[in-house]
Amino acid sequence: MRESLDEVVRKHRNMYHFGGSWARVLLAPVPWIGCLFVFLLLLLTHRRLAVAPGVPFDLPPAKTVEGVQSPRTALMIPVANDAPGGEETLVFFDDDRFSLLDPEQVDALSERLRSAGTAGCELLLMADKRIPHGDVMRFVALARAAGIPKIDVGTKPEP
Repeated sequence: MRESLDEVVRKHRNMYHFGGSWARVLLAPVPWIGCLFVFLLLLLTHRRLAVAPGVPFDLPPAKTVEGVQSPRTALMIPVANDAPGGEETLVFFDDDRFSLLDPEQVDALSERLRSAGTAGCELLLMADKRIPHGDVMRFVALARAAGIPKIDVGTKPEP
């Protein structure tokens, strides 16, 4: 006698399930445990994944404000280092960083300024007030030697 379709389904309905009911009970929380481990790993590495705080930048105040729209901007900031002086001046220009202590980087900065100066553009210099005057003048001399006709100095307005 042939079994009906209903009986065949009832007979084989547990065929593809792993283990008995006790195994299902023990394996049910496994996905939640995996989620818990991922959450704990994110908590432990949160400080490493967070964005680093920016560099404090303090422009000197000025009584007058002019609306300068300059296509090129140079940013000078002081950075602590292990050298005997304790600080070095970094110049950011055209999405690159240049150190004024390294002669090779000064030459590369001069070349980059020369390529910007051939277009006859103006330059906006934003120098932190902690930058030594000699470093600012050295950069201005490099820009003038590169052929940049006008160098504007950025300031922040007084409140």
